[in-house]
Amino acid sequence: MANEVTYSEDVLDPEVLAPMVSAQLTAAQKFTPLAQVDNTLQGVPGSTIQFPAWNYIGDAEDIKEGEAIETSKLTYGQRAATIKEVGKGGSITDQAKAIGYGDPEGELSKQLGTAMGNKQDNDVLECLKGATQSVSVEPTVDGLQTALDTFNFEDDSATIVLICSPKAAGQLRISAAKEFTGATMLQNPISSGVYGEILGVQIMRSRKLDANEAYLVVTNASDGRPAIKLLTKRGVNIEPERKPSERLTNYYATAMYATYLYDPTKVVKVTFTGVTGPNGTTGAPANVADKVADGTEPNNVPEDKRVGRQKKSKKASSSSAAPQASPASSAGK
Repeated sequence: MANEVTYSEDVLDPEVLAPMVSAQLTAAQKFTPLAQVDNTLQGVPGSTIQFPAWNYIGDAEDIKEGEAIETSKLTYGQRAATIKEVGKGGSITDQAKAIGYGDPEGELSKQLGTAMGNKQDNDVLECLKGATQSVSVEPTVDGLQTALDTFNFEDDSATIVLICSPKAAGQLRISAAKEFTGATMLQNPISSGVYGEILGVQIMRSRKLDANEAYLVVTNASDGRPAIKLLTKRGVNIEPERKPSERLTNYYATAMYATYLYDPTKVVKVTFTGVTGPNGTTGAPANVADKVADGTEPNNVPEDKRVGRQKKSKKASSSSAAPQASPASSAGK
């Protein structure tokens, strides 16, 4: 018997699964912190909230001795906003939970929460897009000051935030040079997503914006009037629906809320001239293609250098290289 050698393709070469990677958004939720949460509608009947406000009676006037003072009456005005319901659902069978890799039930629950939060964040952005004030400037310190002047503002206690694309933020930082204050040096950043500060304006970056798109937003104003209100009727509620005859469970996430541009004077839409780059994203990631199932991977190592069952078989190579006898030649023998 000839000497025989056991090669790697002759042994059981099991597949090893790396830890399942959870789905991640491609853009962080940066806009929700810019809104003031209003829970007035929670726990009470009704879907509409009214915002009444007193009107000013006017300044005092010069008077002469003995002259009667004319009186003014108090008047008021009011605006209203209503809410909506949003939801997302998912379904999973008992078999999928029992044999699935990577905790599919836990992943579904996590993704439902992420979907609801990202929807709310995008709704706040959509509210900002309705800004009534706008300006086009260069992505420089001087340009930022010009944009700030649009407010014609005198509230020294307010916090002003510029939320812009990473590309625009980078150009602003280069322009500011030593005038740029990093986030770690700030005393009271509006959120953990603050990039830094220029001219007293806190800079935040978001991939949800086009390269040249940005918004200046006044927060924590001394008059107590926010730029944006987030009206909440009911927070996120996730509930299961069991289908025993089908051996599956449906999960539904719902919430009732609405965003509202409460004070348009506190928002300025900024267009940075000369800034080019990618368009904004909703934050939803693209699906991961199954390149193993369709046979296109693994391809990170040349075929003739692989080991194990991915290695090109020598037997297959030799058999494919051997000449095949034609039917005609076989018949002549």
